[in-house]
Amino acid sequence: MSALSRLDALGQAHPEWTAWLLVLREIAPELSHPRWDAAVPPATSAAAPAQHLAPILAGAPLQPDGPALVRLWERLTSVARAQGLHAMAGETKGAPGTSADEALAIFMAALADDSAALDLQASRAGASPQGWRTLAQLLPMPYLHACARRWAANPARPVWSQGYCPVCGAWPAFAEVRGVERSRHLRCGRCGAGWEMPVLSCTYCATTDHDTLGTLVVEDRKSRFSVDVCHGCSGYLKSCTTLQPTPSDELIATDLESVEFDLAAVEHGFRRPIGPGAVLSASPMADPVSPSAPRG
Repeated sequence: MSALSRLDALGQAHPEWTAWLLVLREIAPELSHPRWDAAVPPATSAAAPAQHLAPILAGAPLQPDGPALVRLWERLTSVARAQGLHAMAGETKGAPGTSADEALAIFMAALADDSAALDLQASRAGASPQGWRTLAQLLPMPYLHACARRWAANPARPVWSQGYCPVCGAWPAFAEVRGVERSRHLRCGRCGAGWEMPVLSCTYCATTDHDTLGTLVVEDRKSRFSVDVCHGCSGYLKSCTTLQPTPSDELIATDLESVEFDLAAVEHGFRRPIGPGAVLSASPMADPVSPSAPRG
């Protein structure tokens, strides 16, 4: 099934999610669209991981396509408002169109998880802080997916040993246990990157203590998902068995399909960290490019 087909299936199974799923339908095709690839910083301008701690985009000068950001943001807000999600998109009365500078400011604030900037933007738009943050987090995703494709295609990419994403610094959405060898790969829900990690290791505090790590039993569930938990830091991460890596543009659907496992973990007192695992401290280039790329 394609990403859109899986989102549609989720809508049939969870009609109460329809409004949000229609917003996600706008972002899903963008995650693999080549329009974003031309603006990815070259490997030489992205910071090399220092002692395996810094994501490759840490401190990198970013140059997203300004007009593409404007078009995407206006589509996201338009669909959200049409579905009554004004807490996310704000009001339209007397509101001018989004400028390239405004779209870039939302992009950078979401990328840095800058609470102060996001809250100010929400106030100006007439949106709720949490709603605005949720919608704004979608805006950098296509560009970050393009960056992750560049990283994955680099044969000299460094070995990564951290629990957070080697490209954008976000915590993984879930882990994949792949193939007959059952190797464990973490998957970033923000940029789609994947990286291998030891099976017995906490994603968040890195402990390998067998007595501290465990698996949460979710009763009456026949699923390929499970929940890895750490009694030391009270963190959890969903895990799924699969033969092949999940396509990057389908990670959102996979994460939503397993939301009952998130709920079970929270009910048992486990949590995911707030914010990213590493702050990028990236900055836009002084003169962002508007590359000539396929439009669709």
